[in-house]
Amino acid sequence: MPTGDGIRRDVAKIPHDELHRLKDAFVGLNDKFYPGDREDIPAGHVSFWFKQDEIHQASHVHSFPPLRGIAFLPWHRELVNRLEALLREVDPEVSLHYWDWTTDPSPDGGGGAVNLFTSHFMGTANGMAGEPWLGAGFYDPTASPDRDTSGNPVDPPRNLIRNVGAGAPTFPNSDDEIIAAETFPEMRGLLEDNHNFAHGYIGGTIANPHTSFRDPFVFLLHSNVDRLFALWQLQPGKQWRLDPEQVYGIETNTDIVPGAALYDPGILTPLDPWAGNPNNHPAVSRIRPWATPENEHLSMENRKNSKHPSVVAPPAYDTNP
Repeated sequence: MPTGDGIRRDVAKIPHDELHRLKDAFVGLNDKFYPGDREDIPAGHVSFWFKQDEIHQASHVHSFPPLRGIAFLPWHRELVNRLEALLREVDPEVSLHYWDWTTDPSPDGGGGAVNLFTSHFMGTANGMAGEPWLGAGFYDPTASPDRDTSGNPVDPPRNLIRNVGAGAPTFPNSDDEIIAAETFPEMRGLLEDNHNFAHGYIGGTIANPHTSFRDPFVFLLHSNVDRLFALWQLQPGKQWRLDPEQVYGIETNTDIVPGAALYDPGILTPLDPWAGNPNNHPAVSRIRPWATPENEHLSMENRKNSKHPSVVAPPAYDTNP
Protein backbone atom coordinates (compact mmCIF):
# COMPACT_ATOMS: atom_id res chain seq x y z
CA MET A 1 0.00 0.00 0.00
CA PRO A 2 1.94 3.05 -1.21
CA THR A 3 2.06 6.20 0.90
CA GLY A 4 1.58 9.48 -0.89
CA ASP A 5 -0.41 8.15 -3.86
CA GLY A 6 -3.29 10.55 -3.13
CA ILE A 7 -5.85 7.82 -2.45
CA ARG A 8 -8.13 8.08 0.59
CA ARG A 9 -8.45 4.72 2.33
CA ASP A 10 -10.30 3.04 5.18
CA VAL A 11 -8.44 4.58 8.10
CA ALA A 12 -8.77 1.40 10.16
CA LYS A 13 -6.82 -0.57 7.54
CA ILE A 14 -3.86 1.67 6.77
CA PRO A 15 -0.41 0.87 8.26
CA HIS A 16 0.26 2.18 11.74
CA ASP A 17 3.01 4.50 10.56
CA GLU A 18 0.62 6.14 8.08
CA LEU A 19 -2.00 6.40 10.81
CA HIS A 20 0.47 8.24 13.02
CA ARG A 21 1.55 10.52 10.18
CA LEU A 22 -2.05 11.56 9.64
CA LYS A 23 -2.41 12.30 13.36
CA ASP A 24 0.85 14.26 13.34
CA ALA A 25 -0.36 16.28 10.34
CA PHE A 26 -3.54 17.21 12.23
CA VAL A 27 -1.41 18.25 15.22
CA GLY A 28 0.78 20.32 12.90
CA LEU A 29 -2.22 22.35 11.77
CA ASN A 30 -2.36 23.97 15.20
CA ASP A 31 1.23 25.18 14.81
CA LYS A 32 0.55 27.08 11.57
CA PHE A 33 -1.25 30.43 11.59
CA TYR A 34 -3.08 32.76 9.26
CA PRO A 35 -1.84 36.38 9.13
CA GLY A 36 -2.77 39.11 11.58
CA ASP A 37 -3.48 39.57 15.28
CA ARG A 38 -6.22 38.29 17.58
CA GLU A 39 -7.69 41.79 18.08
CA ASP A 40 -8.13 42.40 14.34
CA ILE A 41 -11.62 42.44 12.88
CA PRO A 42 -12.00 39.85 11.42
CA ALA A 43 -9.61 38.10 13.80
CA GLY A 44 -6.14 37.21 12.60
CA HIS A 45 -3.50 34.78 13.89
CA VAL A 46 -6.01 31.91 13.86
CA SER A 47 -4.33 28.50 13.62
CA PHE A 48 -4.97 26.35 10.57
CA TRP A 49 -6.85 23.95 12.86
CA PHE A 50 -9.01 26.48 14.70
CA LYS A 51 -9.86 28.00 11.32
CA GLN A 52 -11.91 24.86 10.54
CA ASP A 53 -14.35 25.63 13.36
CA GLU A 54 -14.44 29.28 12.28
CA ILE A 55 -15.19 28.27 8.67
CA HIS A 56 -18.04 26.00 9.73
CA GLN A 57 -19.53 28.58 12.08
CA ALA A 58 -19.22 31.32 9.46
CA SER A 59 -21.86 29.72 7.25
CA HIS A 60 -23.37 26.60 8.89
CA VAL A 61 -24.28 24.69 5.74
CA HIS A 62 -26.53 22.10 7.37
CA SER A 63 -28.81 19.41 6.04
CA PHE A 64 -31.61 19.05 8.57
CA PRO A 65 -35.10 20.65 8.38
CA PRO A 66 -36.16 23.39 7.90
CA LEU A 67 -33.06 23.75 5.72
CA ARG A 68 -33.16 22.27 2.23
CA GLY A 69 -29.56 21.09 2.39
CA ILE A 70 -29.14 21.28 -1.39
CA ALA A 71 -25.48 22.39 -1.29
CA PHE A 72 -24.63 20.23 1.73
CA LEU A 73 -22.61 17.60 -0.16
CA PRO A 74 -20.64 19.86 -2.53
CA TRP A 75 -19.95 22.42 0.25
CA HIS A 76 -18.54 19.72 2.53
CA ARG A 77 -16.54 18.23 -0.35
CA GLU A 78 -14.90 21.64 -0.74
CA LEU A 79 -14.23 21.78 3.01
CA VAL A 80 -12.72 18.29 3.08
CA ASN A 81 -10.59 18.94 -0.02
CA ARG A 82 -9.24 22.17 1.45
CA LEU A 83 -8.46 20.50 4.77
CA GLU A 84 -6.58 17.72 2.97
CA ALA A 85 -4.53 20.36 1.13
CA LEU A 86 -3.62 21.94 4.49
CA LEU A 87 -2.63 18.57 5.91
CA ARG A 88 -0.33 18.11 2.93
CA GLU A 89 1.33 21.42 3.71
CA VAL A 90 2.41 19.72 6.95
CA ASP A 91 3.15 16.33 5.37
CA PRO A 92 2.90 16.01 1.56
CA GLU A 93 2.53 12.22 1.83
CA VAL A 94 -0.75 12.07 3.79
CA SER A 95 -4.33 11.73 2.55
CA LEU A 96 -7.53 12.43 4.45
CA HIS A 97 -8.63 8.84 5.02
CA TYR A 98 -12.18 7.90 5.99
CA TRP A 99 -14.01 6.08 8.74
CA ASP A 100 -16.16 3.33 7.21
CA TRP A 101 -19.24 3.91 9.32
CA THR A 102 -20.49 0.36 8.80
CA THR A 103 -17.71 -0.71 11.19
CA ASP A 104 -17.06 -0.31 14.91
CA PRO A 105 -14.48 2.50 15.31
CA SER A 106 -13.37 1.24 18.72
CA PRO A 107 -13.50 -2.58 18.68
CA ASP A 108 -12.48 -4.56 21.75
CA GLY A 109 -10.00 -6.56 19.71
CA GLY A 110 -9.85 -9.45 17.32
CA GLY A 111 -10.53 -9.64 13.62
CA GLY A 112 -7.66 -7.36 12.75
CA ALA A 113 -9.72 -4.23 13.29
CA VAL A 114 -7.99 -1.12 14.61
CA ASN A 115 -9.30 0.92 17.53
CA LEU A 116 -9.34 4.49 16.24
CA PHE A 117 -9.91 5.95 19.71
CA THR A 118 -6.50 5.72 21.35
CA SER A 119 -3.98 8.29 22.58
CA HIS A 120 -1.91 7.47 19.49
CA PHE A 121 -4.61 8.54 17.04
CA MET A 122 -8.02 10.07 17.79
CA GLY A 123 -8.05 10.18 21.60
CA THR A 124 -10.59 8.51 23.86
CA ALA A 125 -14.06 7.38 22.82
CA ASN A 126 -15.91 8.56 25.91
CA GLY A 127 -15.47 11.69 28.00
CA MET A 128 -12.71 14.21 27.34
CA ALA A 129 -10.74 13.24 24.24
CA GLY A 130 -7.41 13.60 26.03
CA GLU A 131 -4.20 12.92 24.11
CA PRO A 132 -3.09 13.66 21.51
CA TRP A 133 -5.41 16.66 21.31
CA LEU A 134 -5.03 18.00 24.84
CA GLY A 135 -1.26 18.30 24.60
CA ALA A 136 -1.54 19.76 21.10
CA GLY A 137 -3.77 22.57 22.38
CA PHE A 138 -6.91 21.56 20.47
CA TYR A 139 -8.72 22.27 23.74
CA ASP A 140 -7.73 23.57 27.17
CA PRO A 141 -9.94 22.98 30.25
CA THR A 142 -8.35 26.00 31.95
CA ALA A 143 -8.49 28.38 28.99
CA SER A 144 -9.27 31.99 29.86
CA PRO A 145 -10.47 33.39 27.59
CA ASP A 146 -11.95 30.38 25.82
CA ARG A 147 -13.66 30.12 22.46
CA ASP A 148 -17.22 30.11 23.76
CA THR A 149 -16.94 33.06 26.13
CA SER A 150 -14.76 35.30 23.97
CA GLY A 151 -16.23 34.39 20.58
CA ASN A 152 -12.70 34.73 19.20
CA PRO A 153 -11.55 31.83 16.95
CA VAL A 154 -7.98 32.34 18.16
CA ASP A 155 -8.92 30.98 21.60
CA PRO A 156 -9.16 27.25 22.35
CA PRO A 157 -12.39 25.65 23.51
CA ARG A 158 -12.41 24.27 27.05
CA ASN A 159 -13.46 20.78 26.08
CA LEU A 160 -13.50 18.17 23.37
CA ILE A 161 -15.96 15.46 24.34
CA ARG A 162 -17.02 12.10 22.88
CA ASN A 163 -19.77 9.65 23.71
CA VAL A 164 -19.27 6.93 21.11
CA GLY A 165 -21.98 4.30 20.85
CA ALA A 166 -21.33 0.61 21.47
CA GLY A 167 -20.57 -1.61 18.49
CA ALA A 168 -21.02 -0.68 14.86
CA PRO A 169 -23.76 1.88 14.27
CA THR A 170 -27.03 0.84 12.66
CA PHE A 171 -28.11 3.40 10.09
CA PRO A 172 -31.56 4.24 8.70
CA ASN A 173 -30.26 3.57 5.16
CA SER A 174 -27.67 1.16 3.82
CA ASP A 175 -24.69 2.33 1.79
CA ASP A 176 -26.01 0.24 -1.11
CA GLU A 177 -29.34 2.09 -1.01
CA ILE A 178 -27.54 5.43 -1.09
CA ILE A 179 -25.40 4.44 -4.06
CA ALA A 180 -28.39 2.91 -5.90
CA ALA A 181 -30.49 6.10 -5.74
CA GLU A 182 -31.17 7.38 -9.23
CA THR A 183 -31.17 11.14 -8.71
CA PHE A 184 -29.05 13.55 -6.71
CA PRO A 185 -31.94 14.73 -4.49
CA GLU A 186 -32.84 11.13 -3.67
CA MET A 187 -29.25 10.17 -2.96
CA ARG A 188 -28.41 13.17 -0.82
CA GLY A 189 -31.56 12.73 1.28
CA LEU A 190 -30.54 9.18 2.18
CA LEU A 191 -26.91 10.17 2.74
CA GLU A 192 -27.80 13.18 4.88
CA ASP A 193 -29.99 10.99 7.11
CA ASN A 194 -27.04 8.67 7.74
CA HIS A 195 -24.68 11.60 8.22
CA ASN A 196 -26.90 13.10 10.90
CA PHE A 197 -27.11 9.72 12.63
CA ALA A 198 -23.31 9.32 12.53
CA HIS A 199 -22.79 12.65 14.28
CA GLY A 200 -25.08 11.49 17.06
CA TYR A 201 -23.37 8.11 17.27
CA ILE A 202 -19.97 9.71 17.94
CA GLY A 203 -21.69 12.12 20.32
CA GLY A 204 -20.34 14.91 22.47
CA THR A 205 -18.74 17.79 20.58
CA ILE A 206 -19.51 16.26 17.17
CA ALA A 207 -23.19 15.81 18.04
CA ASN A 208 -23.62 19.60 18.28
CA PRO A 209 -23.73 21.15 14.79
CA HIS A 210 -22.32 24.40 16.19
CA THR A 211 -19.17 22.74 17.59
CA SER A 212 -18.69 19.59 15.50
CA PHE A 213 -15.67 20.86 13.58
CA ARG A 214 -13.61 21.18 16.74
CA ASP A 215 -13.05 17.41 16.69
CA PRO A 216 -10.61 16.01 14.11
CA PHE A 217 -12.71 12.85 13.88
CA VAL A 218 -15.37 14.86 12.06
CA PHE A 219 -13.14 14.92 9.00
CA LEU A 220 -12.86 11.12 8.95
CA LEU A 221 -16.65 11.02 9.11
CA HIS A 222 -17.03 13.57 6.31
CA SER A 223 -14.43 11.88 4.17
CA ASN A 224 -16.72 8.86 4.29
CA VAL A 225 -19.75 11.00 3.40
CA ASP A 226 -17.84 12.28 0.41
CA ARG A 227 -16.72 8.74 -0.51
CA LEU A 228 -20.34 7.62 -0.81
CA PHE A 229 -21.14 10.72 -2.87
CA ALA A 230 -18.19 9.83 -5.12
CA LEU A 231 -19.28 6.18 -5.42
CA TRP A 232 -22.75 7.32 -6.48
CA GLN A 233 -21.21 9.56 -9.15
CA LEU A 234 -18.96 6.81 -10.50
CA GLN A 235 -21.53 4.06 -10.97
CA PRO A 236 -21.26 2.36 -14.38
CA GLY A 237 -23.37 3.92 -17.11
CA LYS A 238 -23.94 7.13 -15.11
CA GLN A 239 -21.39 9.42 -16.74
CA TRP A 240 -23.88 12.30 -16.48
CA ARG A 241 -23.12 12.40 -12.74
CA LEU A 242 -19.70 13.84 -13.62
CA ASP A 243 -21.23 16.67 -15.66
CA PRO A 244 -21.68 19.91 -13.67
CA GLU A 245 -24.78 20.71 -15.71
CA GLN A 246 -26.46 17.35 -15.04
CA VAL A 247 -25.24 15.86 -11.75
CA TYR A 248 -27.57 17.85 -9.50
CA GLY A 249 -30.71 17.14 -11.54
CA ILE A 250 -33.73 19.30 -10.72
CA GLU A 251 -31.66 21.19 -8.13
CA THR A 252 -29.08 22.40 -10.68
CA ASN A 253 -30.24 26.01 -10.83
CA THR A 254 -31.09 26.56 -7.17
CA ASP A 255 -29.74 29.48 -5.13
CA ILE A 256 -30.47 31.08 -1.78
CA VAL A 257 -34.11 32.06 -1.26
CA PRO A 258 -34.31 35.88 -1.34
CA GLY A 259 -35.20 37.32 2.04
CA ALA A 260 -34.94 34.01 3.89
CA ALA A 261 -33.69 34.35 7.45
CA LEU A 262 -31.80 31.05 7.25
CA TYR A 263 -28.68 30.68 5.14
CA ASP A 264 -29.66 27.78 2.91
CA PRO A 265 -27.44 27.81 -0.20
CA GLY A 266 -28.26 26.16 -3.49
CA ILE A 267 -26.05 24.90 -6.28
CA LEU A 268 -25.53 28.35 -7.81
CA THR A 269 -24.69 29.99 -4.47
CA PRO A 270 -20.99 30.90 -4.18
CA LEU A 271 -19.24 28.64 -1.70
CA ASP A 272 -18.87 30.72 1.45
CA PRO A 273 -16.96 31.75 3.45
CA TRP A 274 -14.25 31.27 0.81
CA ALA A 275 -16.18 33.41 -1.70
CA GLY A 276 -16.33 36.33 0.74
CA ASN A 277 -20.15 36.42 0.96
CA PRO A 278 -20.84 38.23 -2.35
CA ASN A 279 -24.58 37.92 -1.62
CA ASN A 280 -24.14 39.97 1.59
CA HIS A 281 -26.25 37.42 3.44
CA PRO A 282 -26.54 38.49 7.09
CA ALA A 283 -26.12 34.90 8.32
CA VAL A 284 -22.69 34.51 6.69
CA SER A 285 -19.62 35.93 8.43
CA ARG A 286 -16.67 37.23 6.43
CA ILE A 287 -13.48 35.69 7.79
CA ARG A 288 -9.81 35.94 6.89
CA PRO A 289 -8.03 35.37 4.59
CA TRP A 290 -11.19 35.52 2.45
CA ALA A 291 -11.80 39.10 3.55
CA THR A 292 -9.72 42.22 3.99
CA PRO A 293 -6.80 42.69 4.17
CA GLU A 294 -5.73 39.48 2.39
CA ASN A 295 -8.74 39.54 0.03
CA GLU A 296 -8.26 35.96 -1.15
CA HIS A 297 -12.00 35.86 -1.87
CA LEU A 298 -11.33 37.90 -5.01
CA SER A 299 -9.56 35.03 -6.80
CA MET A 300 -11.67 33.07 -9.27
CA GLU A 301 -10.78 29.83 -7.43
CA ASN A 302 -12.50 31.13 -4.30
CA ARG A 303 -15.58 32.58 -6.01
CA LYS A 304 -16.75 29.23 -7.38
CA ASN A 305 -20.09 27.56 -6.72
CA SER A 306 -21.08 23.88 -6.51
CA LYS A 307 -20.94 23.47 -10.31
CA HIS A 308 -17.22 24.19 -10.47
CA PRO A 309 -15.31 21.22 -12.00
CA SER A 310 -13.05 20.97 -8.91
CA VAL A 311 -16.15 20.45 -6.76
CA VAL A 312 -17.93 18.03 -9.06
CA ALA A 313 -14.86 15.86 -9.67
CA PRO A 314 -14.75 12.95 -7.17
CA PRO A 315 -11.53 12.55 -5.18
CA ALA A 316 -9.71 9.23 -5.34
CA TYR A 317 -10.92 6.61 -2.85
CA ASP A 318 -9.88 3.01 -2.51
CA THR A 319 -13.46 1.93 -3.19
CA ASN A 320 -13.91 3.87 -6.44
CA PRO A 321 -15.08 1.50 -9.19
